[in-house]
Amino acid sequence: MIWTIARKEIHENLIGLRFALLLTLALVFIPASFYTNYRTYLTRVADQQQVDQRNRDFLRNLSATQIITNASLSLDVYWPPAAASVYALGFEETHPRHLVIGRHGVAFGAPLDVHGSVGLFGSIDYLFIVQFIFSLFAILLSFDAVTREKENGTLRTMLANRVSRAALATGKLVGGYVTLAIPLLLSYLVGLIVLAVAGLGVFSADFMARTVWILAASLGYVAVFFMLGLLVSSLVSSSYTALVASLAFWLMAVLVVPRAASLVAQIGKPVKSGQVVWLEKLAAAANIDRERGIALGRLWTQIESAAGGNADQQQTDWSKGRGAVAAPFEERKATALAQIDDDYRRRRNEQRQLGLAVARLSPAGSVVSFITEMAQTGLDGETRFAAEAERYRGVVKRDLFDRVYADLLPGGRMNLGIIAPVNANTLPEFRLRSASVIDSLRGWDLGVLLLWFLGAGALVYRGLARYDVR
Repeated sequence: MIWTIARKEIHENLIGLRFALLLTLALVFIPASFYTNYRTYLTRVADQQQVDQRNRDFLRNLSATQIITNASLSLDVYWPPAAASVYALGFEETHPRHLVIGRHGVAFGAPLDVHGSVGLFGSIDYLFIVQFIFSLFAILLSFDAVTREKENGTLRTMLANRVSRAALATGKLVGGYVTLAIPLLLSYLVGLIVLAVAGLGVFSADFMARTVWILAASLGYVAVFFMLGLLVSSLVSSSYTALVASLAFWLMAVLVVPRAASLVAQIGKPVKSGQVVWLEKLAAAANIDRERGIALGRLWTQIESAAGGNADQQQTDWSKGRGAVAAPFEERKATALAQIDDDYRRRRNEQRQLGLAVARLSPAGSVVSFITEMAQTGLDGETRFAAEAERYRGVVKRDLFDRVYADLLPGGRMNLGIIAPVNANTLPEFRLRSASVIDSLRGWDLGVLLLWFLGAGALVYRGLARYDVR
């Protein structure tokens, strides 16, 4: 009986306008988005290679004198592109993939222009299509699945003929879900063929694993919204009422709650901008450097007086005594900058966790979080990038900046010197280890989708069980 009801649903949906429109949109936009994002990925790979080469050339010609005299000396590092980003741009659209490593820490660069001149309007990637288009059509295909039978009188007939309510609900679910899965699977396959022809290694183990998980999450997300539409249809008696209620829920779940999450996070956990934090670090460093300069100025006066005009003796005594005087100030500066960084990272993480918790109240928030993590363009990837940039900055500081000094003494005198030999060619290149598929699975996004599906399903069966056939 379940299969009979399912076949009836599939037949009615396949010959309907809604299925034809969904299939057309999916076959046009999903392969097109795959190809467009693949071209963007290739551009980022080329940019990454150019940046690496530019850094190598810069370090090859970098001398200790340049490190001393160039106060704004810095290195650029980029978030390495991932092939799976063809599925979702994620943080690429709003967050910088470019960080600047300088003397006093890591500063944010500008976000990459992934949209060209039409960036104001955003982009259509696979995640957008699933999150908005497929969820909407899931609602449109399910809102009248039960109310249509009620209005036509066929529901009373079926239940009177001993069709169980469980079989009816399951048949409706299977039939409608198959109708939704066909366009998604077909367009997904066409998109993968396009990527393979374009040159992307779609058959690599890592890419295929991510592809399977992203597809599974997409199918689960669509199932949740179909079940929610079926729930509304089972609780009301009018198709018009079911449509209005289903669309209202869709608007809240897909548009309002995920965006309200950002507002709640900003109000509940306000955080200074990265630029403000950078300026605070510069100010703190300048104040401590000024105090260090005063202390070193007193030392220089003592050495100058004791040397009696002997320049070689002055330089010898300065080299011996400078380190002991400067060390406490350098330690204070390192501690102060670390405290500013730690406070910023802590507050930023609290804000993000609050935003994610609110966003995950809706199925849309969970699927966005999961797919962006699998595509390596999500929060975890951005956090890994920032943490690795901080670690690399420590290497640059140790091997370059801490080996020289430039002390501004009272009266405008500048003392420059080399503490240890500098060989910029030995500085390792910046490398970021990508998260594995297992790392990307460490979360409860799929569990949230499952809870939504099971909860809505239980209410569907309960709603039909309470339906009075009289």
